[in-house]
Amino acid sequence: MAHWLRRFTDGTSSLFLFAMMVMTCIDVVGRYLFNSPLNGATELTELFMGILIFAVLPTVSFREEHVSVDLMDLWFPAKHINSRQLLINILTAVMMATVGWKMWGFALKATDYGDTTEYLAIQYAPIYFFISFMCIATAVALLVNIPRYIKGQGPLSPGRDEAINDGLKSA
Repeated sequence: MAHWLRRFTDGTSSLFLFAMMVMTCIDVVGRYLFNSPLNGATELTELFMGILIFAVLPTVSFREEHVSVDLMDLWFPAKHINSRQLLINILTAVMMATVGWKMWGFALKATDYGDTTEYLAIQYAPIYFFISFMCIATAVALLVNIPRYIKGQGPLSPGRDEAINDGLKSA
């Protein structure tokens, strides 16, 4: 199941990143060579960015590949890293589940109101439902990390990099 979810989220984000790249190229060529920009390109870029970011969030959370600043690592003993990450994953899972729940409410309101984008009249509700689903999937991915840290095998567990590198050297 986790493999399928990772393929779906990585594939979706890759697809939307590629679509955004093609759309931007068409817009730039149209704007500068033909004096005719792609109508709604800004609107589509905004929507694609939202889909792209939330599509990859469960995978990034499961792998714990977030951008982070390690200010406290100098003073934080390595023996407590699993406990710290356990707490962080629990708190973040609760927060992401809350965001997913609230986004579901926004999606329902957008469905009732029939909210659409200004120029292209694209319905917001499906995008809000997608974001809600991805927030819930992110919460699940974070919860899956909890037993990994309890066993000392989480993505940031001490000694994990050395074990991975040793496995690569012996292969």
